[in-house]
Amino acid sequence: MFSQCTFGSVGNSEEEKLVILQNLIFFNNNQTISVGTNLRSYDDQADDFLNQFSLISNGNTFNITVQTSSYIHWETGTYRINPPNQTLGVSTTGSERSHGVAKTHTPYTVPLDLPADDLYGKSYPFLVTSVVSNITQFNSTMETGASFLYPNTRSANLPLGVVAIANVSWEEIYIQMTVNRAPDTKTVTILIPQGNKQITPKCKIPIKNGRSGNIEILVSLSALFQDRTVSGTPIRFLNDLFLLGDTTVVISKVSNVNLYNILQQNLQAEDITFSFPGCFPGVER
Repeated sequence: MFSQCTFGSVGNSEEEKLVILQNLIFFNNNQTISVGTNLRSYDDQADDFLNQFSLISNGNTFNITVQTSSYIHWETGTYRINPPNQTLGVSTTGSERSHGVAKTHTPYTVPLDLPADDLYGKSYPFLVTSVVSNITQFNSTMETGASFLYPNTRSANLPLGVVAIANVSWEEIYIQMTVNRAPDTKTVTILIPQGNKQITPKCKIPIKNGRSGNIEILVSLSALFQDRTVSGTPIRFLNDLFLLGDTTVVISKVSNVNLYNILQQNLQAEDITFSFPGCFPGVER
């Protein structure tokens, strides 16, 4: 890059090289590009019925049908972006340049602690506040079959780099469903109030010129009800649901609180209800 340049005419040549290199990096890292994003519901049952799925809990099969009255009132969705890896030992962010100290960081999953006016200290919105009903409507496909693309996501102008983390928040999640474990059926209403979830990538999701695909965040309603084991202790929402004698069940922060707490844990668990897609060789995420 510098072989055709003459250095040292106005000062120390090494200092001039460093200034030019810093300016080039500054210019590169202050570019933003428009990147599309998808928020996608799915299940892993490889059929066209997102509102119907079967799960096994404590050895028993439960058949679930989510009603069309269900909805999610989204509040916000944002991304944090990390810069590309440091180049030639020169720091790549405004705050690092100002202090003359190169910080080390994980290339993705750990947002940098930077001022809010730094490109890599900002949060970039991708989700418009909205109430989305009929959240199990089949309107797209993915690797596992039918899926539902949420409306009101938008393209975001993001700086070059990699996705560090996403955050989604909601005002309310409302689910009505029937759950059958032969020969019994329960009618269930779930009311989950305002909350949020941070979602971390498990591989590098590049933000770069020429990116061909949208960034995707996956939402799995079926996973919200599946069995999990935490520190050797089983957590079984469906099994515990059928320990109740009532055929009509309301689950909220003031009703059937034990079941409500299981759902809150499943919402917050890593890569259960919310996740980024996994990475495969040759597939850009």
